[in-house]
Amino acid sequence: MVRMRPLFAPFMVTKQTSSPESVLNRRPPLDRCRSTCRRVTVFRIQRGGGAPRPAGDFAGSLAMVSSSFRHVRARAAPFQAGMLVCRLRAAREGGIDVANAMGGALLARCLANEGVRFVFGLPCPELDPLLAALEPNGIRFVPVRHEAAGVHMAEGVYKTRGEVSAVLGNPGPGSANLLPGVITARHEGVPVLVVTAQHRLGIVYPSPPSTFQGQDQLDVFRPNVKWGAPVLERGRLPEIVSMAFREMWSGRPGPVHLEVPMPVVYAQGDDAKTPLLAPERTRAPLPQPSQAQLEQAAQLLADAERPLIFAGAGVDRAGANAELLALIERLGCPVMTSMAGRSVLPRDHALHVFGFGAGADPIRREADVVLVVGSRLGNLDLPYDRYWGDPARQMLIQVDVDPRHIGVTRPIALGIVADARATLAGLGEALRGRGLRARDLAAQAARLDAASRWWREQTASIDAWAGAGIHPARAMQAIGRVFGGDAVYTADGGNTSLWAHWCLPSTKPRSYHNILELGMLGTGIPSAIGAKLADPSREVVCVTGDGAAGFNFMEMQSAARERLKLTVVVMAEGSWTMEEPNERMLFGRTFGTEMGEVRWDRVAEGLGCEGLYVKSTDELEPALAHARSASGPCVVCVRSDRDANLATPPELLRRFVEVYQGPIG
Repeated sequence: MVRMRPLFAPFMVTKQTSSPESVLNRRPPLDRCRSTCRRVTVFRIQRGGGAPRPAGDFAGSLAMVSSSFRHVRARAAPFQAGMLVCRLRAAREGGIDVANAMGGALLARCLANEGVRFVFGLPCPELDPLLAALEPNGIRFVPVRHEAAGVHMAEGVYKTRGEVSAVLGNPGPGSANLLPGVITARHEGVPVLVVTAQHRLGIVYPSPPSTFQGQDQLDVFRPNVKWGAPVLERGRLPEIVSMAFREMWSGRPGPVHLEVPMPVVYAQGDDAKTPLLAPERTRAPLPQPSQAQLEQAAQLLADAERPLIFAGAGVDRAGANAELLALIERLGCPVMTSMAGRSVLPRDHALHVFGFGAGADPIRREADVVLVVGSRLGNLDLPYDRYWGDPARQMLIQVDVDPRHIGVTRPIALGIVADARATLAGLGEALRGRGLRARDLAAQAARLDAASRWWREQTASIDAWAGAGIHPARAMQAIGRVFGGDAVYTADGGNTSLWAHWCLPSTKPRSYHNILELGMLGTGIPSAIGAKLADPSREVVCVTGDGAAGFNFMEMQSAARERLKLTVVVMAEGSWTMEEPNERMLFGRTFGTEMGEVRWDRVAEGLGCEGLYVKSTDELEPALAHARSASGPCVVCVRSDRDANLATPPELLRRFVEVYQGPIG
């Protein structure tokens, strides 16, 4: 018998080798291995006992594991003939389940206390006690094929239901793989708890060149999260988790990072003395507008001759959609939405104006008072002077939960740092009993009609298309006819995401997800998975280009494994089509844009999904209807026309170029 102290002392590891018969007779659960097991090595972890040997001897236990497998390979032909059984046995008086007393179990309780329902990641021994405790605490663990995809799944959960999820990163490469997703979440304002593992702190900060997976993960994540910290003591887990969620929700939401080393995850403790406080008792509520601010804003809007409302994704995130509609109806004024705020109100509302085009320019320029709510007025919202009124005369009221977003791209008359829902509701109340200035409603109706007519002219080329292939806009229209406005849509890709934005149907709130702040590709499929997990009652449709599909298509196997019914439509023309025009215009040829044809339907079948192939417009709706009736995940590979995909309405394309370069002309 050999006793050694592992790195997560005060436990002792006892290695004891005996014949299979003696072990199996005493342990009935192992009877199924009786016929195949040549040798059984049982590890017991118990408190105290005997004179411990040096900590470095823990490596000896790994050698014993290796020796056991070598013994099996040497004496049995099939690999499955060997079995290594590891057991945890409580040494506390009365026999307590050690696993439930570990730090990982306490961390799981903390996550459940914060309302976390999903954890995305990959298993690793450094976090096994946490994984073992998730299900007993009502949390679903969803294994992924790539850690970054797990963050995008968390994004889908949040955008659909407003709930925070956690993502896991193994030491070294697993944590590094999280970064693309974490950076995207930071740009998108998505709250997510990032939990990374570490072997042991004493050898990492700093780590010698010889250290296996010795990555300084705190410094790697620091510039890409709102806040981050290590958890060095088990007893501080509730405090630091609460601190992380407080930072996550302050101002504009975003990702936060906790590094929880293996010794903390495995450490035992008595949680009877570790009560968890309700989240509302550990952080302040969202900021509220003052009555004076509401009165001032209400008076500006009531006195306006040509008021305008500009609503962003912050309205969706705040759940302020009903309050927004009520205010629009009260004021009877036009409303535009940001690119990211596509689902904040029905696009077919009589007062809605498509803002990303020349048809909206007169309305925006002539507005004397503009209420901007839940939008930073970023580049995609064309905040340039040529698209807005004279700042000396145009009064802009900007409402945002984060003070850093107010007055950045347009000068303001009034800034309100407050929750969008509370502010819109308060404005509605403040306008009660106030008379509105007389307006030229006929002129307003004429401007709205002109904006609608301009949009119809821009999209006339879709109806006139006579090419042999499938026009991407017609594919979007077919998707809308089959799935309607009740589905949750995720859009991914370059031109594909633009066609989706322009041509998919009007949706319910929190039902149209895209990545317009960073422009990250590969988010559509995992985001759709997150949306379906968050709300299984909703139909979920992902529309993606074939370039973007290649990033995280393996997550379709995750969808099949988790038995998620969703539809993925891949617009496949075999090229990076968005990049072609610039190359041809400047150099007369293309380079690096050809990807070749991929039968995504067949790839999907190999991953356990149903696959359909569509090569003509007549086949579109029947295939989509079949996908809608499928019992599991279904991929529809649409052979789209490259020339049609390149035929973006010129005015829309010019404005999209301005997003990158600033005003043209």
